Amino acid sequence: MEPLSFEFVTVEEARLILDGAVPTQGEPDWAGQRQPETAEAKTLSATALKWLAVLPPQARPLELCRSYPRIGNQLAALWADPAALSNFLADLLIDKRGGRQGFPGGIALELSQLQEHVLRTMEP
Repeated sequence: MEPLSFEFVTVEEARLILDGAVPTQGEPDWAGQRQPETAEAKTLSATALKWLAVLPPQARPLELCRSYPRIGNQLAALWADPAALSNFLADLLIDKRGGRQGFPGGIALELSQLQEHVLRTMEP
Protein backbone atom coordinates (compact mmCIF):
# COMPACT_ATOMS: atom_id res chain seq x y z
CA MET A 1 0.00 0.00 0.00
CA GLU A 2 1.39 3.38 -0.99
CA PRO A 3 1.41 6.21 1.57
CA LEU A 4 -1.01 9.07 1.06
CA SER A 5 0.51 12.34 -0.02
CA PHE A 6 -0.88 15.59 1.29
CA GLU A 7 -0.04 19.23 1.62
CA PHE A 8 -0.75 21.65 4.41
CA VAL A 9 -3.48 24.17 3.67
CA THR A 10 -5.19 26.84 5.69
CA VAL A 11 -8.74 26.40 6.92
CA GLU A 12 -9.87 29.02 4.41
CA GLU A 13 -8.19 27.14 1.54
CA ALA A 14 -9.83 23.89 2.67
CA ARG A 15 -13.23 25.63 2.83
CA LEU A 16 -12.80 26.95 -0.72
CA ILE A 17 -11.88 23.50 -1.99
CA LEU A 18 -14.89 21.89 -0.27
CA ASP A 19 -17.14 24.57 -1.76
CA GLY A 20 -15.85 23.67 -5.22
CA ALA A 21 -13.62 26.68 -5.78
CA VAL A 22 -10.03 25.91 -6.59
CA PRO A 23 -7.76 28.46 -4.90
CA THR A 24 -5.17 30.01 -7.16
CA GLN A 25 -1.67 29.62 -5.94
CA GLY A 26 0.21 32.89 -6.26
CA GLU A 27 3.88 33.25 -6.93
CA PRO A 28 5.89 33.15 -3.67
CA ASP A 29 7.24 36.50 -2.57
CA TRP A 30 11.02 36.09 -2.35
CA ALA A 31 11.65 39.81 -1.91
CA GLY A 32 12.03 39.59 1.86
CA GLN A 33 14.17 36.45 1.76
CA ARG A 34 17.45 37.97 0.54
CA GLN A 35 19.46 40.29 2.74
CA PRO A 36 19.92 43.83 1.42
CA GLU A 37 23.11 44.20 -0.57
CA THR A 38 26.01 45.80 1.23
CA ALA A 39 28.83 47.74 -0.42
CA GLU A 40 31.05 44.64 -0.16
CA ALA A 41 28.47 42.58 -2.06
CA LYS A 42 28.68 44.99 -5.00
CA THR A 43 32.44 44.66 -5.49
CA LEU A 44 34.78 41.73 -5.81
CA SER A 45 36.87 41.15 -2.68
CA ALA A 46 40.67 40.91 -2.65
CA THR A 47 40.26 37.22 -1.72
CA ALA A 48 38.10 36.65 -4.79
CA LEU A 49 40.60 38.43 -7.05
CA LYS A 50 43.43 36.21 -5.74
CA TRP A 51 41.21 33.15 -6.17
CA LEU A 52 40.49 34.05 -9.80
CA ALA A 53 44.22 34.49 -10.48
CA VAL A 54 45.08 30.96 -9.33
CA LEU A 55 42.30 29.26 -11.30
CA PRO A 56 43.15 27.81 -14.70
CA PRO A 57 41.92 30.15 -17.48
CA GLN A 58 39.21 27.72 -18.64
CA ALA A 59 37.71 27.57 -15.12
CA ARG A 60 37.67 31.33 -14.35
CA PRO A 61 34.11 32.68 -14.02
CA LEU A 62 34.99 36.22 -15.15
CA GLU A 63 31.57 37.19 -16.51
CA LEU A 64 29.91 35.87 -13.34
CA CYS A 65 32.25 37.89 -11.12
CA ARG A 66 31.61 41.05 -13.15
CA SER A 67 27.84 40.64 -13.11
CA TYR A 68 27.39 39.01 -9.69
CA PRO A 69 30.36 39.93 -7.45
CA ARG A 70 28.48 38.70 -4.36
CA ILE A 71 28.44 35.19 -5.81
CA GLY A 72 32.11 35.44 -6.84
CA ASN A 73 33.00 36.43 -3.27
CA GLN A 74 31.03 33.46 -1.92
CA LEU A 75 32.72 31.04 -4.32
CA ALA A 76 36.15 32.31 -3.26
CA ALA A 77 35.22 32.00 0.42
CA LEU A 78 34.12 28.38 -0.09
CA TRP A 79 37.17 27.39 -2.13
CA ALA A 80 38.94 25.84 0.89
CA ASP A 81 35.97 23.47 1.40
CA PRO A 82 35.50 21.53 -1.88
CA ALA A 83 32.36 19.71 -0.70
CA ALA A 84 30.63 22.95 0.35
CA LEU A 85 31.80 24.61 -2.87
CA SER A 86 30.42 21.77 -4.97
CA ASN A 87 27.07 21.96 -3.15
CA PHE A 88 26.92 25.75 -3.64
CA LEU A 89 27.65 25.36 -7.36
CA ALA A 90 24.94 22.71 -7.68
CA ASP A 91 22.47 25.06 -5.97
CA LEU A 92 23.38 27.79 -8.46
CA LEU A 93 22.97 25.49 -11.46
CA ILE A 94 19.85 23.55 -10.43
CA ASP A 95 16.55 25.32 -9.78
CA LYS A 96 15.08 23.79 -6.63
CA ARG A 97 12.44 26.50 -6.12
CA GLY A 98 10.83 26.20 -9.53
CA GLY A 99 10.14 28.97 -12.00
CA ARG A 100 13.48 30.71 -11.62
CA GLN A 101 14.89 32.42 -14.67
CA GLY A 102 18.44 31.16 -14.23
CA PHE A 103 21.68 32.76 -15.28
CA PRO A 104 22.36 34.01 -18.80
CA GLY A 105 24.01 31.42 -21.05
CA GLY A 106 27.60 32.61 -20.70
CA ILE A 107 27.43 32.66 -16.91
CA ALA A 108 25.71 29.26 -16.74
CA LEU A 109 28.51 27.87 -18.92
CA GLU A 110 31.17 29.41 -16.65
CA LEU A 111 29.51 27.86 -13.60
CA SER A 112 29.41 24.47 -15.32
CA GLN A 113 33.08 24.71 -16.26
CA LEU A 114 34.01 25.73 -12.72
CA GLN A 115 32.00 22.83 -11.29
CA GLU A 116 33.75 20.46 -13.68
CA HIS A 117 37.13 21.82 -12.52
CA VAL A 118 36.14 21.42 -8.85
CA LEU A 119 34.99 17.83 -9.42
CA ARG A 120 38.25 16.99 -11.24
CA THR A 121 40.39 18.41 -8.44
CA MET A 122 38.32 16.61 -5.78
CA GLU A 123 39.03 13.19 -7.32
CA PRO A 124 41.39 11.03 -5.22
